[in-house]
Amino acid sequence: MRLKDSSVQMQGVRSEIIFALNVADKVYDTYGKEMVITSANDGNHSTTSLHYAGCAVDLRTNYFENDVAREVTTEIKNRLNIDYDVIFEGNHIHLEFQPRRR
Repeated sequence: MRLKDSSVQMQGVRSEIIFALNVADKVYDTYGKEMVITSANDGNHSTTSLHYAGCAVDLRTNYFENDVAREVTTEIKNRLNIDYDVIFEGNHIHLEFQPRRR
């Protein structure tokens, strides 16, 4: 697991996201790829984005074919609980922690 470059800001990222990143890293490893975090608490996102609250990250997928990226997304989602959203957004995987009321 690594950051894309020094523009990726991990300050303020919640522990639940760190946990999810470790889960995702294991999934990437099973596909023989290094997981790269392309955005965390940085970049340009919608004003209501959970990135700015430290509850979301984006993961690189450009070395996967789209069908494989979808498989990776599904595998990550299956290993996490319902408090996480894991979405393949065409050019990256968006992973966010958004607790649900039970």
